[in-house]
Amino acid sequence: MFGYISINKPQLKVCEYEIYKAIYCGLCRNLGREYGVFAKMILNYDLTFVSLLDMAVSDETPCYEQRKCRVNPFKKCTYCKDDGKHQSLSAAACVALFDLKVEDNIADSSFFKALGFRALHLFSKCWAKKAYKRYPELKSVIDDYREGQQLAESDPECSVDKASEPTAKAVSSILAMIKCDEKYRFVLERMGYCLGKWIYLCDAVDDLERDVKTGNFNVLKPCGKTKAEVRERIEPILNNCWTECAKYSELLEIYKYRSIIENILYEGLRSKQSKIFKEEHIK
Repeated sequence: MFGYISINKPQLKVCEYEIYKAIYCGLCRNLGREYGVFAKMILNYDLTFVSLLDMAVSDETPCYEQRKCRVNPFKKCTYCKDDGKHQSLSAAACVALFDLKVEDNIADSSFFKALGFRALHLFSKCWAKKAYKRYPELKSVIDDYREGQQLAESDPECSVDKASEPTAKAVSSILAMIKCDEKYRFVLERMGYCLGKWIYLCDAVDDLERDVKTGNFNVLKPCGKTKAEVRERIEPILNNCWTECAKYSELLEIYKYRSIIENILYEGLRSKQSKIFKEEHIK
């Protein structure tokens, strides 16, 4: 994904922030264990949220350990250890989505610029194959997303809803893969759909001015050429997405980390959205 789903740190208690960091570090270790040390470099906050939610709806008690950080061996970090029970799905989605992103970059880049992405694709393709072996249904999610996005971008009259639909469905399907009581499956799907639409539109706003210059597809171009011009039309849609997602989360049976999840959905998304609309924001 794009790394937009993150905490609002000033609003978290110190102990809550330490737990969030431990889950982040735990997912990092899981990526390294399952896909190799270089896979750690693609860790992002969006999939950390998936891992957090996966653990939150489970009644199992996680373990925490302190070890040297494998990225920075000069410091120690506390990480959440669950042996991949709840972090494996997040890790698999992380590498699968990264491989798709690399493929998109190859298609959108000039010949010489694409050479670097082609070299990177040698790694990402292998990671994705491993992920699909662990989660065969994930391949269908990615294939459907790719096909839906290509159809949307080839439509000259593509609407905001149509353009955001593939991402919304993909995130919905990923959250629906979380192991939980079946009666909460629909809630996770709706949360994922709203989050996916919010992520897509935030990225479209973030990339708008660059896409206007390069000529790349951006569904917001008909709305204006700058963030300021599209804000009046797009911000209400974004607000509706994160508020609906937050309301659906209240229907879940969450055994732990509720305050962290609420911080992300009520404070983190709103804060990130505000930063994106500021002209000085740099992605």
